[in-house]
Amino acid sequence: MEDLKDLKPQQSIELLKALHILTRDGRMNQDSRRKLKQVYHLYQLIEPYLEKALATNPQFTLVDHGAGKSYLGFILYDLFLKDKGGTLYAIEHRPELIEKAKELAETLKFDRMHFFVSDIKNSLDDSSLPKK
Repeated sequence: MEDLKDLKPQQSIELLKALHILTRDGRMNQDSRRKLKQVYHLYQLIEPYLEKALATNPQFTLVDHGAGKSYLGFILYDLFLKDKGGTLYAIEHRPELIEKAKELAETLKFDRMHFFVSDIKNSLDDSSLPKK
């Protein structure tokens, strides 16, 4: 399908549909294509650092402050962390976004993704968050 040519081969179609990047019938509108292109570009920039972190510590931790709808976190997990290791913590101050992200991670069995309601300023001292 024409819309799928821009996807990375290991990318989960189920995830992209859940994030509304792909429609139920596997199509992508221009806005979704632009969003995915941005996220893939960030992934390309971050991937070498993820590889270094993995080489140093196979159980490394990645934190996404101001995660919003967690597009980037889900894509990073799907393309990298899912098969290689590491844990992702997403921090967002809007509880409704965190609840939706938790549900999606559970549905997709992304077991090493964790979500917390907090703002960036307070997250360093938040006792509900892991210390390291």
